[in-house]
Amino acid sequence: MTASAMVAEFDDVAGWTAEAVELLGERHAIPAACRGSASPAALAWLAEACELSAGTTLLDVGAGAGGPAAWAAERFGVRPILVERMPAACRAAARLFGLPVITADGARIPLRTGSADAAWCLGVLDTVRDKAAVLGEIKRVLAPGGSLGLLVVVARSPRVRAAPDGNHFPTQRELAALLDAAGFDLVEQIDRPGSAPLAWSRRAEQVAAVVAARHRGDRAYALAAGQGERLARLLASGRLSMQLVHAVSRPVRRASNTQGEGMNEHGDGGFEIELEVEIEAELTLVESSRAGEAAESPAAEWLFDPTDAERDEVGLRNLLGAAEALEGEHE
Repeated sequence: MTASAMVAEFDDVAGWTAEAVELLGERHAIPAACRGSASPAALAWLAEACELSAGTTLLDVGAGAGGPAAWAAERFGVRPILVERMPAACRAAARLFGLPVITADGARIPLRTGSADAAWCLGVLDTVRDKAAVLGEIKRVLAPGGSLGLLVVVARSPRVRAAPDGNHFPTQRELAALLDAAGFDLVEQIDRPGSAPLAWSRRAEQVAAVVAARHRGDRAYALAAGQGERLARLLASGRLSMQLVHAVSRPVRRASNTQGEGMNEHGDGGFEIELEVEIEAELTLVESSRAGEAAESPAAEWLFDPTDAERDEVGLRNLLGAAEALEGEHE
């Protein structure tokens, strides 16, 4: 995907969505942040397939604005940790749901090996070239036997004409081979269930209408809309199909190595410690801005929006708590 199309579709729209939800109310947050593809029926199938339950640590790779993870937390009581490389999408997830979000690439996740109970990767594999790297990194972070839920667009043939910019759709054979090579057993797969209930889709459409009214003239809006239209045409033609996949991480036998105890297979078992240090540094920086004092000054004198700074502080504290919890569990 070209850089401009990627930013438009997955970053700009996420930020606009958060703004629209704040105007319309929090009941619109989850439907809007699921961006249409992750319907309640699809999420329910994935959650049941992965056997999510209260206290499950759910890693959501390429989490976007956080809708699916927030849905799982609300319905099943999971403890989600989001990984998303688009900054505005990360801010939207923290802003809308207060979820712990790590700004990182799915091919290098700054979490300890085996620290997640289950993982989701919804609508992401089609937008990355190195699918093996992303699946391999998810496999590393998952506990042995942990479940992976995928929402992936599968191509009927290897070459797809008129595909949205930067999308690389695997065939069914390629998808199965990628999962196997990464160390996953494909347990089951179905076509994505049908459309969402009217109550859900109506709220999502209301948010989309606000975004359109505010940003229809922006180039980024046109780029994102074009991407969606091209994908919709390919799905309608039958050249693509949207699939739900449940796979399980195969246990790996390892030779005992007392000298390397506590280190992951990349040789850097201090991922979470490094992450905590970085979060604490960011938190110190945000606290030093003294958002409360700034808010009492006239708006014309603001060097930054104190409301944004307060939200950043809440998000950082949530993320720090999640990192410390994972570190404590390992110890």
